Amino acid sequence: MIPSEQELRDAACYFSTDKVGGAAMTGFKQEARWRQHLWAKGQGVREFGTHPGPKPATGEARRQIVNGTKLLDDDVKAGTNFLTDAIDDLVDARIKQPQAYETLDAQRLRRDLLSSMPMAFNLFGEAAADENEVSRSRLAELFGVPAGTPSEIVFEWSPGRRDARYTRDRTAFDVALLIGGAGPRTVVGIETKYHEHSVKEPLPKAKSRAAHEQQTRFLADKANASGAFVDGWEDQVLDSDLRQIWRDHLLALSMRGVPEEWAPTTKYVLLYPSGNVSFASAAERYSALLTTDDDSFAAFTIESILDAAFAHGDSTKDAFDERYLRWMQSPS
Repeated sequence: MIPSEQELRDAACYFSTDKVGGAAMTGFKQEARWRQHLWAKGQGVREFGTHPGPKPATGEARRQIVNGTKLLDDDVKAGTNFLTDAIDDLVDARIKQPQAYETLDAQRLRRDLLSSMPMAFNLFGEAAADENEVSRSRLAELFGVPAGTPSEIVFEWSPGRRDARYTRDRTAFDVALLIGGAGPRTVVGIETKYHEHSVKEPLPKAKSRAAHEQQTRFLADKANASGAFVDGWEDQVLDSDLRQIWRDHLLALSMRGVPEEWAPTTKYVLLYPSGNVSFASAAERYSALLTTDDDSFAAFTIESILDAAFAHGDSTKDAFDERYLRWMQSPS
């Protein structure tokens, strides 16, 4: 059931930031927000948090706006944003083991019902458990890389942030499936999207513009050296909404350039729900810029990988589907 404006307002879920990308994407974003609010209420959440409003021109403190998809402290402590206690424990363990230069936002991870990062833990958290190798093998097969042992799933991961062998910046995968032990490992770097839409990255402030242009050239040279792109790709990517996908993809491509550590089957996967027409379009446009023999990029709907992610058992799969996906297949 598509929510009315009044229902969204009553739920503290009506925000102008959801009105983007045309009617279909706006409707998806509004309903996704509302459905997460309803899910939380079904878990016993009765009060919701806030987000800061616009910065006042007068220098006064920002007004806090009630947001029906933000959790308060008691629900944060209870691990409400995660589907099982085991996933909540996995989140705790990851937060306590930070990587150098990481950008993981622990507050957003625990408080934001709509964020794709808690969704990534809910989708892949059980498959990350040592005993659930069957799910990791099924995911590898689905993503088109060789399955093998040992294997592991890690979160908000990079082979080396700010390392010039890779992208020289702080780019990381939301999730990474690492396969193999001795010798070069195959990695599937995964970016997860849910409520987000594909948007052009803002240019940095003038004082940082030269460094930005230098970094762009560094990345573009790596892209051209990879042989993965068709002629003319730069005009379609560098100043467009595809730049974020490109930077993530380049992390996987750059790993192929370190053959002593990473196998040539390493690749990048973009995941999004079927209702997210913005990223469906972005994935299609980006794929058209790759050579026909390139196997370093793939895009999947979250629905299409659900069985593989939960090949070890269906109990949490059903809870995930109910929270994030099922409403997209239900009559509106």
